[in-house]
Amino acid sequence: MQTRATSRLKVERRPRPALDARAERLFRQAVAHEMLLARESGRERGFDPNDARWKLAEETQRALQGTILAYEDRQRLLGLANKLGIRSFDANLILAVVQDRARRGESIELAAETIEMIPRDAASAGLAPSPAPATDRAVWLVVAVLIAMAADAALIAWLMFG
Repeated sequence: MQTRATSRLKVERRPRPALDARAERLFRQAVAHEMLLARESGRERGFDPNDARWKLAEETQRALQGTILAYEDRQRLLGLANKLGIRSFDANLILAVVQDRARRGESIELAAETIEMIPRDAASAGLAPSPAPATDRAVWLVVAVLIAMAADAALIAWLMFG
């Protein structure tokens, strides 16, 4: 006599039907396509991880306490922005964008397009004059001294000779 335990052991497992070659190829293509989409979705934000604007945005996200950015953290972030070459105005824009996204409950990635509109740095955007090299400053100093000397000589000559 056979017990229930032994009858369960003797249950035959039906082999799964093998995929034909065409179906297997389609399956592999679908998996490859999904993998490519997943990889590309990570690149959607269009930012280089070393982009100063994005670094500032990520640091701001880390510094947020809920949706609030403490004064000390704001000052630290503005100092970081200065070191990264971001103008104070642009840095405050980035901080505001990240804070606004946090208030809405959205991820920082949704702010990527907005942050991307902010110039990379003031010099490349043509907003800040590039500092003159030291040799140019020296030449202008010499020219200014010569002009001052000529003006003094003309004034002395006018006072003495009338």
